[in-house]
Amino acid sequence: MRIINTILGIPLGYIIYLAYRLTGSYGFAIIIFAVIVRIVLLPITALAHKNSIRFLQIQPALHIVKQRYSGDRERLNEEQYELYKREKYNPSIGLIPLFLQLFLVMGILQVMYNPLQHLLHLSSGEIEAIATADWMPFTVHAGSGEQLRIIEAIQHSENLNAIHTALSDFPDADNTISLMSNTDLSFLGLNLGETPSLRNPTIALIIPILSALSALIFCFIQNAISPGAISQSKGTNNGLTIFTVSLSLYFAMVTPVGVGIYWTMGNIMGIASTFALNALYNPKKLASEAISHINSMKKTPAQIREEREFKKKLRIREKADAARFSSAKKQLVFYALTGGQYKYYAEVINFIMHNSDLAIHYITNDPDDSLFQQDLNNKIIPYYISHKKTIGIMLKLDADMLVTTVPDLQNYHFKKSIVRDDIEYVYIFHGYTSIHMVMRPHALDYFDTIFCVGVHHVNETRRLEELFNLPKKRLVKAGYSMYDRLLIAYNNREDIQTNQKQILIAPSWQKDNIMELCITDVLDQLLGNDYKIIIRPHPQYTQFYRDKISVLQQTYHDSIEKNELSFELDFSESSSMYLSDIVITDWSNTAYEFSFCTKKPVIFINTPMKVLNPDYLDVGIEPSEIFLRDKVGVSIDVNNIDNLNIIVQDIFNDKDKYNDLIEKTVNEFMYCPMRSGEAGGKYILSRLI
Repeated sequence: MRIINTILGIPLGYIIYLAYRLTGSYGFAIIIFAVIVRIVLLPITALAHKNSIRFLQIQPALHIVKQRYSGDRERLNEEQYELYKREKYNPSIGLIPLFLQLFLVMGILQVMYNPLQHLLHLSSGEIEAIATADWMPFTVHAGSGEQLRIIEAIQHSENLNAIHTALSDFPDADNTISLMSNTDLSFLGLNLGETPSLRNPTIALIIPILSALSALIFCFIQNAISPGAISQSKGTNNGLTIFTVSLSLYFAMVTPVGVGIYWTMGNIMGIASTFALNALYNPKKLASEAISHINSMKKTPAQIREEREFKKKLRIREKADAARFSSAKKQLVFYALTGGQYKYYAEVINFIMHNSDLAIHYITNDPDDSLFQQDLNNKIIPYYISHKKTIGIMLKLDADMLVTTVPDLQNYHFKKSIVRDDIEYVYIFHGYTSIHMVMRPHALDYFDTIFCVGVHHVNETRRLEELFNLPKKRLVKAGYSMYDRLLIAYNNREDIQTNQKQILIAPSWQKDNIMELCITDVLDQLLGNDYKIIIRPHPQYTQFYRDKISVLQQTYHDSIEKNELSFELDFSESSSMYLSDIVITDWSNTAYEFSFCTKKPVIFINTPMKVLNPDYLDVGIEPSEIFLRDKVGVSIDVNNIDNLNIIVQDIFNDKDKYNDLIEKTVNEFMYCPMRSGEAGGKYILSRLI
């Protein structure tokens, strides 16, 4: 406490001392000090206010980031950090005013508990002589409040002779006694040195009430107009209100009345500064689009109640499924983050079910996974277990094999079992992508087995094992089951003849995709050339940028009316992919699925690459995302889109060239075409039966 008194009490004590000398009232001195503090802190408060407006402005972008990486907590944190950095938002700035206030309260406490030092400026020798004298009617010991008790005792005239004796060695004793006797710690009928008590109630209890009431009004106003509150949910704001009011009440109840007055005055000045800052930097003007976005996302009370009831039922369901999974005897377990991941396992699972009696235990983090609606004949047993609870389930996993398309085993939340050390962890790819560029470093290091789509996965894995001295994995030449399924669907399609050439624009969902960077440039090049143009945005882009799509539709209204252009927003239908003559994309994996199945070419626009491993060049192998582009089509830079129509015409004039090249690429590049389910299923059965 002496350190706090030295660091905070002494400098703050001088300010209050000057205010006391100016007004002659300890109470007014505290009020003046509270006003000065708020004025001094105003630039910092303004900085926090503008920072909150910045946070409000980035809410739409932040919402998209959260949705884009909802199943990947680590990537979400990375992207969120990058967004904050790019938009110059600092989450910690908003805490500075609060911490400074709490910091100053500790100083004020020292001033209140040590009035002889800070208010009367007695020497440490004088204070020590008085505190240790035998004249005191009660024992005074080091600790908070000793000087307050001394001033209270000296107010009684029968103690004056004794104090003269205690200060007999000090030449200025009479002046010291006069100062102490004339020190008035009362203000508006309140004893500023008294600590309110419920056991011995006095008028001092009015201060905690005023402190809590002023905090409540402060929070009410903040919740209504401050940018920080606008960007938060009603529940969060209510929680912060309860915390702030409780804190104000607690401080005022356990500290002297003078501190409670300071805290109350601080709340009142906070109200004034909130109005002032909102007048200078009005969030409703500076972040109007973001506020509209937030309001559109708000839920009605009925929706909130429905959501709570749904979550309650979901918790009950999850608890039952988790218990059922834990008690089951398991050999083979599949794990999926979303319902959409089943398609990557389907061919392997179908082979296992048709060629064995092996039970397949299937964990999904998606409660609406379509697997729950299928007739599974008890051969595949699905369980809904949330992402959070899966962490614990995996740590206690008791099975012979786990198969998943979720990478980063052992690196983040997804850990190996601590119950068994002989589980075989198998990774299945959900695309033709490389390991060393679009995955994080060491994403597959801890898997025992990898189902390789093509020779590139074998080469990349062996090279990474060599670079990082990793144990050799089992590499299964499994191919890509989605290719098999799509090729069957393509061969069974209804053959529709048309003379008009059709071009499908199918961007990815990664940052800086075609829709974000250059869609108007692309359309301006293609329209008016007797092409049928279909734009098929990524489903996530459609969900979050419906307004931008509407603007695009209005801009090209005439082309839509002429049937030159259409937007495909129903993603249950994929015939446009099969019927199109060319696909234009950026880095979407869909391009290879289209090209490999139809043997038709792709035009790649070189938007910024998706790179999760900045050191991918050190591996010394060209990623498949790069080398495949020139084997299934043509790639062009964004600044070269003016030549897009010329490239399209060249492709149409030499279609046979690409047909042969793509056919050759599939045969050289991909393992087990049309047999991926058999290849993967046979391996699993050979290991478990």
